[in-house]
Amino acid sequence: MKKVIITVAAALIIVVAAVSFKNVYSCEMPIKNRGIHDAIESGDLDILFIGSSTFRANIDMPIMDEAFDGRVYDISYGGNQLVATAIQYDEIKRRSGHDYGMMVFELGPMMLTQEVALSDSRVIWDLTWEGKKALWKSMYDAGNTDFPMMYEYFVTSGMDDLITFPVTEPFYSTRYYKGAKTDETESPGRDVLDGEEFDISDKALIQAQADAVADIIQKCRRDGQKFIFLESPCYYRLQEDPTFIKYREEYIKILDENNASYILATDVDFDSRDPDLFEDMNHMSAKGRRVYTTELIRVLESLSP
Repeated sequence: MKKVIITVAAALIIVVAAVSFKNVYSCEMPIKNRGIHDAIESGDLDILFIGSSTFRANIDMPIMDEAFDGRVYDISYGGNQLVATAIQYDEIKRRSGHDYGMMVFELGPMMLTQEVALSDSRVIWDLTWEGKKALWKSMYDAGNTDFPMMYEYFVTSGMDDLITFPVTEPFYSTRYYKGAKTDETESPGRDVLDGEEFDISDKALIQAQADAVADIIQKCRRDGQKFIFLESPCYYRLQEDPTFIKYREEYIKILDENNASYILATDVDFDSRDPDLFEDMNHMSAKGRRVYTTELIRVLESLSP
């Protein structure tokens, strides 16, 4: 019986230690080619992108590297939210002493309709304990912090990454380069893209996400940080959807009210009707991201003084 008690106690100590380590020190793990830690380790940057999987799929980092002498990085998370982006900005400014010539935030119209919730466990992994608490508070204020979510957020989320790190890290580090995808994703073809069903008509504005846009702008101005918002092109069916247009206009209204600069999808020479350039409605194929990145560079370079 004594051995059983000792074994159980030892197991509990190990679990508590692992959970504590994950919550406090996960942000210091030497993750390569993705995340806040690696972005900071990259030193001074001319351009730092902060967005969702749209940026991750649509920006070709080798082409960006060539244009900006390697001084560029992309911090992207699946379903990244504007509330979380504001916290990620705080993390970078608090932890990094480097200079960032320009921060490029995602102008994603449907980001305004996302519930304040846990969209990507990688977000938690990359945050310090202070950042984790800030994101949790945002979720709490939105009423999305029941006990199962608390258990996932603080205990299970990212634990697999911690346990398998020596094995999975070399694999993941080749799938991304400076935060962007490296795979050779091909288009599924016009028939698939034109036949894919989607319905976003029931989406509603989440005020916390709209407020986060203004918050990001205010923080950048407070810090003297140059910034711009960027809308990536979507396949024309989504780009021309009435609900999508409605929230694009809402997003632009917030930016205009705060005198913030932005680049719309139509400001970059890119054919949103060419199915060969897309993997799905809002992610580009490998061909698409190369075409788009080349044209986006022209626009970004035109902004330089």
